[in-house]
Amino acid sequence: ADLQRRGNGSMLLQFMLKLACDLGAHKVFLEVRVSNVAGRSLYARNGFTEIGLRRDYYPGTDRREDAVSMEKSLS
Repeated sequence: ADLQRRGNGSMLLQFMLKLACDLGAHKVFLEVRVSNVAGRSLYARNGFTEIGLRRDYYPGTDRREDAVSMEKSLS
């Protein structure tokens, strides 16, 4: 928590998106836990859109958790 909200995640994400584009990718897909509100917000701010839900995608301590599938077109 001490290292959150400093822009490091955004910088890393932008670097990876540029790298993917430079390597010829046209689209990026990812999954993020439904409960990860900060992560979902980060991706949305960076142009990702929600495209689906993967039920029981992540393991948990007492039950599995769904994941939101997201995509971003690179141009």
